[in-house]
Amino acid sequence: MRRFGAILAFLIGAVVGLVGGAALLAYAYQVAGLYPPDDATIKFIAQERGWFDPNTEETPAS
Repeated sequence: MRRFGAILAFLIGAVVGLVGGAALLAYAYQVAGLYPPDDATIKFIAQERGWFDPNTEETPAS
């Protein structure tokens, strides 16, 4: 029974550590501005630089 408790504690700690670590890493990336831009941000930057005209239809590459 004691071994089962130790295994259960380890598994709970591992899950909490992984989730907490992922959340901390995501927060650090967001604060540092390193997160990848979403599609709307990419289109906005392209429009500002004159690379994208929102009034034209997008054609798939052939």
